[in-house]
Amino acid sequence: IQPRTPRSVALMTPKKRYGALLKAIGAPWLHFATTAADQVQIDITRDELLPMLNWMNFLSGPLIALAANSSVYGGRAGQFVSGREGLLGTIGQHRNGMTPRRFASLEEFIAFICGHPCYVLKDGDAFRPYQRPFTHYLAKHGPDFQTYLWHEHYTWNSARARTEHSTIEIRPACQQPQSESLAASALSLGFVEAAPAIAEYVERVLGVDPWPTMLRYRKAVIHDGLRAQEPVKKFLSSLVQEAENGLRRRGRGEETFLGPIWARLEERRAPADRARALFVKKGMPALIEACRWNNTD
Repeated sequence: IQPRTPRSVALMTPKKRYGALLKAIGAPWLHFATTAADQVQIDITRDELLPMLNWMNFLSGPLIALAANSSVYGGRAGQFVSGREGLLGTIGQHRNGMTPRRFASLEEFIAFICGHPCYVLKDGDAFRPYQRPFTHYLAKHGPDFQTYLWHEHYTWNSARARTEHSTIEIRPACQQPQSESLAASALSLGFVEAAPAIAEYVERVLGVDPWPTMLRYRKAVIHDGLRAQEPVKKFLSSLVQEAENGLRRRGRGEETFLGPIWARLEERRAPADRARALFVKKGMPALIEACRWNNTD
């Protein structure tokens, strides 16, 4: 995240569609101008799409707890350890972050996306305000897959389909420190590889309807990170162990990139905690120097 500079139009990439979205959404749109994510695209099949959308949205809270790194923003220590998720959560109900429920079918999931207001419509090289649920557009114009993709692109759930790549995009991790740059991606991939084992574990410890519990936990970790009370004892360590097992089964040595994740669990300190402590103790210049990617210390 940009720790020093508050959000502003000056930081926004000067594209026509971004200007149109700013007019439609207002100031919360500018949070995108100050955040840096550690997103990963994971190749999936058609049959995997729905379960992966469900599970990777469900697991967004644990991922944030272990990968938060945006606790200083707007020139101060903020209220969120994940300023990225906390600030972007102001953009539309359920439009960012964890979906509000598990979806039983792709049709149900697509209906959920279509229920969001479509901010603007693309008309050639121009963009015109719409500000009505996308279902209104469909009722008037009928099925329109390309316009649906345009609308869906401006929803930002923690896991979303990327049709052009045949992937899911896992979004909620913050950019990681230079020496730990693959930690969040490895954890995300491990969660995907271990999804069946994680599903069995979650049902065993949280019951058949764990979604409300995880929504509450996700909200807590955005504020408190690894200090937030886990849903059950050793919940995070159990998930990380399953992720490690999943990566090990791939046989590519990727489990070694989880070393920083285990260290964070042991210390109960994510990068966001280190950043905030450094800022409070030594100020912004020290934080900027510590986060520079060409710093070899």
